Amino acid sequence: MTNVQSQKLRSITFTSGSIKDLAPEYEVVKIRGSVSIHQDVQLKRITSHGYSTFHSKVKVDHFQNSGSCIMKSSCEAMDVVNAGNLKMYCGEVSKVTSSGRLAIERTFMTEEFDSVGIIRAEEIQAKQFQLKLSGESKIVRLIAEEVSVEKDKISFPLLKKILVCQDIKGKNIQLSYTEADRVEGDIVVIGKHCKIHTLYYTESYSISPHAEVQHIIRRESSW
Repeated sequence: MTNVQSQKLRSITFTSGSIKDLAPEYEVVKIRGSVSIHQDVQLKRITSHGYSTFHSKVKVDHFQNSGSCIMKSSCEAMDVVNAGNLKMYCGEVSKVTSSGRLAIERTFMTEEFDSVGIIRAEEIQAKQFQLKLSGESKIVRLIAEEVSVEKDKISFPLLKKILVCQDIKGKNIQLSYTEADRVEGDIVVIGKHCKIHTLYYTESYSISPHAEVQHIIRRESSW
């Protein structure tokens, strides 16, 4: 293991190894190789550019991943930026920006979720959720005040770009390239290449001629 330390920044860089005794005075951890951390950490910033595994709880202001990272316990952060492959158990994050692959095993709560890429998740709760699909994504339950799902036009054209959900619930929902068992919202726009089993709405809805919706039900309130 090679460590590069900076007293001024109170930072440490790991290039390899299994970490079990990170000193509490460090505020910044940088990972540049294959590293496993086996203790709870509370830091200002984490940057991971290699292969990292966090076995315990992570509490951090800013987390940035451009490699392959696994978080086996909870993550609490102000913002998460992912440009690689990130797998999380569960989390509570103010803002998420992802341009790679993101997998979430349990419930993930955030104020703002902005992704261009591929998602696998059990449950996402957000105020604002925006997804541009670059491949096939799956979310069991999506709950957000503002929901926007569309196809990314820049990524590789041969990949199947679709979001598959069981339940989508929100206030203002705009969907395209989405398959869902149930969509429930106040104002719902079902765009092209959608297949929806049941649509619940309270104020208004519209459906593209290039979409399929089997059942439409009006309700008094969705929230």
